[in-house]
Amino acid sequence: MGELRRLLAAVVASPALHARFVNTLSRMEYIGVRKMLKARHADNLDEEGLLHMIEEASHAMRLKRAAIQLNGGQQEGVRTYSEQDTLSGPAGERYMQGVDRGCEALLADCGLEGPARSDANYLLSTTAIEIRAEAFYPMYEECLKAAGAPFSVKSILKDELRHLAEMGESMSAIFPSTWSELIGRAVEIETECFEQWLRAMQTAVQTSHANAGA
Repeated sequence: MGELRRLLAAVVASPALHARFVNTLSRMEYIGVRKMLKARHADNLDEEGLLHMIEEASHAMRLKRAAIQLNGGQQEGVRTYSEQDTLSGPAGERYMQGVDRGCEALLADCGLEGPARSDANYLLSTTAIEIRAEAFYPMYEECLKAAGAPFSVKSILKDELRHLAEMGESMSAIFPSTWSELIGRAVEIETECFEQWLRAMQTAVQTSHANAGA
């Protein structure tokens, strides 16, 4: 966690880097929405599921607007989710994809098929990512406060904590005897994927500083 705190402090200290970083977070929220739309089937989709999609899309929009604000109110430079408009954006997407594929492999012999298995993968991968969010967003909020940043992620954290509780309830209903073991293994996968993303971010920040000093 010390490495992450140092990285966040370095990013927040540079408005240009910070804008691209926030745009990366927005991209990752968008990927989450995209995955939900693909994974959730109409036969199993309820109001709670729809609300989750809407809130994650809202997170993506709020973070995109924050990136534009940090970028001096200009869209150019954070307009899209391309590599040049994000900070390790492709690595952030690989993180999301890696967690998804890893959880899919964990469920290979779970006894579920079709839409039921797709929903289980959505629940398991989302739980692992929400556990990360529970640790990440409070640390990021501290860095934002310390730097006097013009926005907050408190409301996003509040939504993510509620989502985490909802995912846990759903997972325990589907896998009453094995859900805690599954989540533990999913967290191990997520941790490995997150560390890869963290290393990519550190390299990107170092490269940016080196280029600035050249």
